[in-house]
Formats: sequence, C-alpha cells, structure tokens
Amino acid sequence: MELSLYRWTTAGVQRRPVTSSASRADVVERARAGDVSAFRELYALHHRQVARQLTFLVPRSDLEDVLQDVFIEVYKSIRRFEGKSAFTTWLYRLTVHVAMKSRRKHTRSRLDIVEEVPERAHEGPTPDEVSLSAERQARVEALLEQLSPKKRAVLVMHDLQGLEAQRIAELLDTNILTVRTRLFYARRELEQLAKDDPALADFFGGTK
Repeated sequence: MELSLYRWTTAGVQRRPVTSSASRADVVERARAGDVSAFRELYALHHRQVARQLTFLVPRSDLEDVLQDVFIEVYKSIRRFEGKSAFTTWLYRLTVHVAMKSRRKHTRSRLDIVEEVPERAHEGPTPDEVSLSAERQARVEALLEQLSPKKRAVLVMHDLQGLEAQRIAELLDTNILTVRTRLFYARRELEQLAKDDPALADFFGGTK
C-alpha cells in the first residue's frame, strides 16, 4: 500500500487507550506489519512525547512540521525496528536525527498523514519551559539556533532534558567522548553568545 494512502487521526484511539507494556508492544508489532489503526495508536501514544523532545531542538515555528516529519519517518522505518532496544529509545533516536536535519522551515510539500488532531501537539509549557517567560524562551531559542545541529542536540539533551552523557551517546549512536566534546564546545559557544544578555545569565549558569 502506498504511503499516500496512510492517513490517520487520533479519533477513536483515545476511547481505548493502550497502557500496558504488552499492549504497547502489540501496537508496535501491528504497525510493523502495516496495520493502519496501529499507526493511529502510535501517534496518539507518542506525539506529545516527541513534541517535548523537539522543544529547543528546532525553532518553535518549525515544531509542527518537524513533528509530522518524525512520524513520516516512523512509517518509513518501523519495519526495520528489531526490538533490540525499547521502542521509545528507537523513537527518541529517530526524533533527534530528524530534528538535526531540519535547520530551517521546510518549503517542500508534505504528505498529510496526521489530520484532525483534536489539540495542538505542543500545548502549554513543558517542564523545560516552566521557568522561562515567552520572551526569554524566544531569546534562548534564538541563541540555540546559532549552534550547529550536533552541538545543539547534545546540549539540549544533556542540560535541558537531563539525559546522562552515556545515554546521549547511545541515542546518537556515537561514543561518550564525542558527546562530552560537543557538550563542552556547545556550552562555550553559548556562553559567548549570551554574554551580552544579562537576562539569560542565570539560565545558562546551570550549564557550567
């Protein structure tokens, strides 16, 4: 079946939520087999998680588009998911790679695979955003956008999302020395960029 025929919504999925690990594993297996309803369930289960992970990795204006790109990539790649790691680990890794490839707003047309979602994928402040005013967050995002994708990803995952360096290395399929090196240079560049903005000094103080 062609990808263009896969169009799913969260309607109906929320009436029978999947909560147990066994049920979630079954959803993944059905999705790997091409079950359209399973893709609806995967989206319903994970789209908020993915949106949180994309926060600060991509500009806010691009978040909705990159979120859709992630789930397009899930569709294309899920048959290659072999269960050697948790599905959430695989999804996190895929999310980061899609985000790193998205340096600017895409202008190409997209397949409309997610439609009639009853709420925005990124609604309200995430835990990472609680201490930031809208203006302050926009300034943080503007600074992060000036870092290279690889440096930005490591810094966001470690300093804003609280992941350990070893975990980041696993997710990015690299080694811990590379993660620590990127983190060091990302922090140094960010401090240089933020040095003339006193309002951000306390925020970036936690990255030292």
